[in-house]
Amino acid sequence: MTCPYCKETIQDAAIKCKHCGSMLNLDPYSTINVDNISADEIRTFVGSNSYYYIQKFSNFTMLGQEKFCVTWNWSCCGFTFLWFLYRKMYALALITFIVFCIPGINFFLHIVVGCIGNYLYYRHVKSKIIEIRSTTSPQNFVPVLQEIGGVNRWVYTLGIVLCILMAIMFFMFFATITTFMIHSIPKITI
Repeated sequence: MTCPYCKETIQDAAIKCKHCGSMLNLDPYSTINVDNISADEIRTFVGSNSYYYIQKFSNFTMLGQEKFCVTWNWSCCGFTFLWFLYRKMYALALITFIVFCIPGINFFLHIVVGCIGNYLYYRHVKSKIIEIRSTTSPQNFVPVLQEIGGVNRWVYTLGIVLCILMAIMFFMFFATITTFMIHSIPKITI
């Protein structure tokens, strides 16, 4: 048998693909059927980790109509700004970047976005697929889905550069505090 998600060969009685981790033979209630968006369209648009997102998206369309439910996304929680950039949701990336500048909200924002990130991505994917379907000819549909969807691989480099800059700033901050404390505390002589 061939996995419908990653196209690798697996055992005929497999419940889960050993290559991509996709659940096989899902029950009919977990299919995505709002606005006639197929799992193949979502798989083409999402690209990397599509099996994960199809399973999460099916939670929002369980009974044939769209309904929000809380799902957890560790990547979105831990790397909120970078995750939005990686998944090409630029407006949300800008909003989260601005909100991160407000002191005391960072931790709360990470938790909230970790809970609703999959739903925000579902809404993004759904709206883009509908938009592409209405403006693109059938023969160009799949290439346009792949081009507009997918991920930004350059975000990995951006993340590494930001981590290095933050480490340098952290080191300079504590070096400055240590130097200040050494020079401002009077020397005690015995």
